[in-house]
Amino acid sequence: MQFVRDFQRAVQAGFTLLAVVTAEEARARELIARACGSMPVAFWTAAGGAPLAQALADASSSEAKRVDVLVDVQPHLSDPVTLRTLREIGMGARRAVVVFLGSALDLPIDLERETAFIELPLPTRAELGELLDATARTTSKGTEPEGWDRDALVRAASGLTTGEAARAFRLARAEGDAVAGLRRVIAEKRRGLGRSATLELVDTDVPLDDVGGLDVVKAWLASRVRAYGEEARAYGLPEPRGMLLCGVQGCGKSHVSKAAASVLGLPLVRLDFAAIFASPSPEHALRECLRAVTAIAPLVLWVDEIEKGLGGGGQARVFGAFLTWLQERTEPVFVAATANEVAQLPPELARRGRFDEVFFVDLPSAREREEILGVTLRRRGRSGDGLALGAIAKPLDHFSGAELEQVVANALLRAFGQKREVTSEDLRAAAREIVPLATLYEEKVQALRTWGRTRARRASADRRMLELFDD
Repeated sequence: MQFVRDFQRAVQAGFTLLAVVTAEEARARELIARACGSMPVAFWTAAGGAPLAQALADASSSEAKRVDVLVDVQPHLSDPVTLRTLREIGMGARRAVVVFLGSALDLPIDLERETAFIELPLPTRAELGELLDATARTTSKGTEPEGWDRDALVRAASGLTTGEAARAFRLARAEGDAVAGLRRVIAEKRRGLGRSATLELVDTDVPLDDVGGLDVVKAWLASRVRAYGEEARAYGLPEPRGMLLCGVQGCGKSHVSKAAASVLGLPLVRLDFAAIFASPSPEHALRECLRAVTAIAPLVLWVDEIEKGLGGGGQARVFGAFLTWLQERTEPVFVAATANEVAQLPPELARRGRFDEVFFVDLPSAREREEILGVTLRRRGRSGDGLALGAIAKPLDHFSGAELEQVVANALLRAFGQKREVTSEDLRAAAREIVPLATLYEEKVQALRTWGRTRARRASADRRMLELFDD
């Protein structure tokens, strides 16, 4: 109904050119007809036979006010006569209301200034619930499978178009099993998001205990779980907004972002800014992406290496639109953003209100390096008992978490080649073969660490204090 109200208000305000950019043409046609009420509505398509110029002439000469919907009109906007006629309609020189309807629209600047853009939101959960009930009435099976969870199915379908959701619900009922049906809906959503180059639904089963070190950010994340739910809202707590993780490459920023989805019990969706800027209209791509994110919420939105999408100036309108969304969003979207090149981060990105906290992820301390080695060994089926992990980790002060994982992988390969269990000497030999990034680019990494000492909250307890106690 919000679309209907917005459409009617635009017409009442005097707009004679309107644009509806959506892939849901059938739904848009139905809602436009509903918004027009008793006003006549005509739909024009290139396949309809009549030339566009004739359709516009008929609209302009009509005695009664009418609405003409031009479907997929983009290729015809290069015609100077058509463009001139549309400009006169937009200026009110002709008695007509024209609606541009299509999945992509790039209006000439003269038309864009006179056009009201009306957003068609994705179906709400209430609408999806009605669609699910309608699907149940029309399918051959009259009874619900045992354990059928209507709310879970509706949540799983959030973010799909009406057509996609209807197909997903029919496929779910065809499974005949409640659990399999829910998996089918989730699979359809993953397939739907897969058609979008900007969003990816990520399978994540990374528990918080699987993250080595970073005890401060792990405790912070665990405390945020309590901020979800009606009890927290009644107490006056806002929904958690997210975190920005800055720091040295390979030290666990992406890993802890994935773990955030597990600890918060939310799906993880990855936003790819490179794909947004590669699209023909980055502004439209970002708008559609955030619209889908809003519909799918609650979720964790993972923005990896955000400085590559927004730093260094970027595209001003895309950057401004994303900052506005970060600040003004009311839906439960927890944004987990990571950044390696902090010098490229625009200062307005880290302002409070857009993120709950800004963390700096440093090279791991000796205790954290020991923990990372142990976690990595356990993940690969080895207990680590009998290995001198503390002594091995202590001299590796320039090693990142990713490089320590590679130490374990190389040591296991060495032991496997000799058909025996891994030893402490295998780990030491593997470490000697790796030149860490912090050594290769020592000046750059040290400058980054200097920045992090005073400008962000540490993701780990003070490493100097920890190493003092270790000594």
